[in-house]
Amino acid sequence: LYLDSISPQFIADLVSWSAVGASTAASALHRELASGLSTPVGFHATASSADAAVGAVRAASAPHAFLSVSKQGVAGIVQTTGNRDGHLVLPAASAAEAEEAACGALAALGLPARAMVDCGYGAGCTTPQEQAAAAAAVAARVADGDGRVCGVVLSAFLKPGRQEIGAQPSQLQFGLSVTEPCLGWEDALATLEALAAAVAARRRASPPPVGRSESMPRAPFRELGAIEQTDNLRVQTIRPLLSPACAIEEVELPLQSKRL
Repeated sequence: LYLDSISPQFIADLVSWSAVGASTAASALHRELASGLSTPVGFHATASSADAAVGAVRAASAPHAFLSVSKQGVAGIVQTTGNRDGHLVLPAASAAEAEEAACGALAALGLPARAMVDCGYGAGCTTPQEQAAAAAAVAARVADGDGRVCGVVLSAFLKPGRQEIGAQPSQLQFGLSVTEPCLGWEDALATLEALAAAVAARRRASPPPVGRSESMPRAPFRELGAIEQTDNLRVQTIRPLLSPACAIEEVELPLQSKRL
């Protein structure tokens, strides 16, 4: 979940999916950042509206040029190609009508109408049991052929539930979350297996088209060699900023000025 617009490029090799929170989905800086990331980007919607997230998906799909820094820390103008792998992240408690309207808005803009469901966010998803139930409902939709769902967000850890951070750290239980109420390891595994079975059923019922285009061009694998200008597939160029030139010229002062 990216909050700043500088650090993502330094950890991009470790990230396979990126997210922008609901509070920053309307930020122009984060939309520009998403347009140059080499990962799919999910924009979180709120329980009341998905307008900002829809606008963010649209903006991130277009090329941008903005001020940032290179991996060498040099300030420059970054030019991106746009990221068409953006999608919505909707709370599991969202009404079916709201989800259909949000995906319909993306389709009307000529963008892929797909959404990820956050099974741990929203009313009725505050406990591990409710999160598992929400994931089971999503799996049932996918198995029935719902093509809008492209993934789920699950909060999972070693043990189910959560704990408060008290005054005595030694009393904390190992493997128990201190942030979100999480699914335990066994429940998370069962949930993922159910989702995988649902995806397999959807593919059997409606096989993907043959020869579908890639969302981004494939680049040949490179061994260690010369440093490229950029290794991000969605960043075209980074033009370093040139420092302003200073011209110094000796000027003869009048005699009165010298006396002062």
